[in-house]
Amino acid sequence: MFFVVSKILKVFLLPFTWVVLLIILAYFVKDKKWRRGFFISAIVILLVFTNKPLLQWSQYMTTRQYSHQKLPKQYYNVAIVMGGFSDRFDTATMQPNYIENRGARLWEAIHLYQCGVAEKIMITGDACSSLSSDGETTAEEFKRYLSDFSIHEDNIILEQHARNTAENATFSIAILDSIGIQPDSCILITSASHLKRSLQSFATQGWNIDGYAVTIYPKPHPNIYNFIPQWQVLTDWKELINEWAGGIIYRITGK
Repeated sequence: MFFVVSKILKVFLLPFTWVVLLIILAYFVKDKKWRRGFFISAIVILLVFTNKPLLQWSQYMTTRQYSHQKLPKQYYNVAIVMGGFSDRFDTATMQPNYIENRGARLWEAIHLYQCGVAEKIMITGDACSSLSSDGETTAEEFKRYLSDFSIHEDNIILEQHARNTAENATFSIAILDSIGIQPDSCILITSASHLKRSLQSFATQGWNIDGYAVTIYPKPHPNIYNFIPQWQVLTDWKELINEWAGGIIYRITGK
């Protein structure tokens, strides 16, 4: 139930959705003052959320705490990679179909493995290896893909059921507990905007683990042309707004 409600809420948290709803309301409302108010509100939202410098500054402020991060330790038994970095494993190309810039989550884990920092890699809740409702999975194909980077199959742990951050923590902890892995021997890798909520989900269940952020946004240096409204920017807010809202919802629900 929580999963379904969260997915529905995400749709209504997008600026594009706000604009569409305001235009629809303006069309159906008969009162001229209300109609004008809805139209003006839609225009204001468009101007604000198509402003690229504002988006870049928000991204920077959200992730800047990780700008000078260092690995807390030089060795971990397991690097836990939060899923959501792909929407499927393409069996035609034999590669993950990465979502935006989230592929960095997997690539950083591979880097730590190849450098000897992480002994094993755990993927939790990603479409590349998750079980679908009909029981289908591309887990074996994904393992073969990882083996191309000299990652031995015995060093790959796949958690296949998680659908959100809270479930990532719950199901990952169950697997790691079952094979005797301790929290202090794990490092969690995910996008900088997602790291705080991810670590909190593990901590809520008694696992205080180290974290390592990827996709850290630099301090913006906009020029005059950046202030021209850009339609694409309207959809680029999705990541930040989802994380802000997710953080609030998880605090309220104790996840």
